[in-house]
Amino acid sequence: MQKQFSAALSNALTDHIDLSDSRLETLGWLAFLIMRHGSICLWRLAAHVTTPATTESTRRRFYRFFQYVKLDGSMVARVVVDLLGLAGKPWVLAMDRTNWDFGKTTINILMISVIWNGMGIPLIWTLLPSAGNSNTSTRICLLNRLKKTFPALNIASLMGDREFIGDAWMNYLQRHRIPFILRLRENQHVIRDGYETWAIAAIAKHLERGQKMTIKGWCRLGASAGDRSPTVRLVIMRLKTGELLALACSGNPRRALDDYSRRWTIETMFGNLKTKGFNMEDTRITDRDKLSTLCAVLALSVAMAVKTGSAMAKLKPIPIKKHGRKAWSLFAFGLHTLRKIFATASLDQVFLFLKQLLSPNLPLKPLQNMGF
Repeated sequence: MQKQFSAALSNALTDHIDLSDSRLETLGWLAFLIMRHGSICLWRLAAHVTTPATTESTRRRFYRFFQYVKLDGSMVARVVVDLLGLAGKPWVLAMDRTNWDFGKTTINILMISVIWNGMGIPLIWTLLPSAGNSNTSTRICLLNRLKKTFPALNIASLMGDREFIGDAWMNYLQRHRIPFILRLRENQHVIRDGYETWAIAAIAKHLERGQKMTIKGWCRLGASAGDRSPTVRLVIMRLKTGELLALACSGNPRRALDDYSRRWTIETMFGNLKTKGFNMEDTRITDRDKLSTLCAVLALSVAMAVKTGSAMAKLKPIPIKKHGRKAWSLFAFGLHTLRKIFATASLDQVFLFLKQLLSPNLPLKPLQNMGF
């Protein structure tokens, strides 16, 4: 099973990632084992490789892979785009950070995900050199890498949390005609023609829970904003918690609240990479290049799990619980299905399934033939 999976994945990667056959095989092993066991601990995974080599020899092979192979989001993004059939379509993107500490080392990852079938898929990322927020130049560099990788890139919308506000950043997005929806802090000051400069909390103090308002006309952000500051539209809603959700957008604000709800998919994606899926925080890797390579393996694994879940959901819709939410996410549905396939399917069935999974098409017939 492991051999067939590695061979199929290697075949899908060869057009985008230039690695030797041995390195491609190792990459296939890692993706297979991470999905099957929900762990990124190399010393544990090495014991599950079906090879006549000793466990210690396999561990060294894994360590050498991360030592000598450098994979970044640009390489893997091409594979993910092919696998999900995104080429030529407008993309909804979300930008956010995830971070944790290992000993005295802070691991801080800035990532752009693409939203596909309501799920966030890792697309491109960068490892920040220290703790704390990203800066404008780092964000621009990351987005430029994505644009260089996909020259015909069509961004329908870019969403970000309260960290991603600033004149230079929003000017860049507007200059490159990238639509955006960004959340604002409640103490953010707003300048409007004909009005005093007020903080958002003061402007929306009359809103009751569940109520929303759209501020008329274009606004500038910041108590001292000048003519060179970008103009944005604002929409504000009082959440059930009493907190304000204030959004700055580059276009029509009427859909901003509904569209921004999809930003949460990147938070869910980080959960899938961590405690809900692959336990990424268990890694002992702290080197930035090696961590980027690990992110690449996990991005492939997330994409394959979500795509499998999407196919399964078409065959067997996910039940809705009493609270109105689905019983499982597409990621969880797909990951459980993959593990069942790895445990019970025949080699011929697995070959046909993987061939379809690693193409732009959903593997519906192979799943039906396996009795799903």
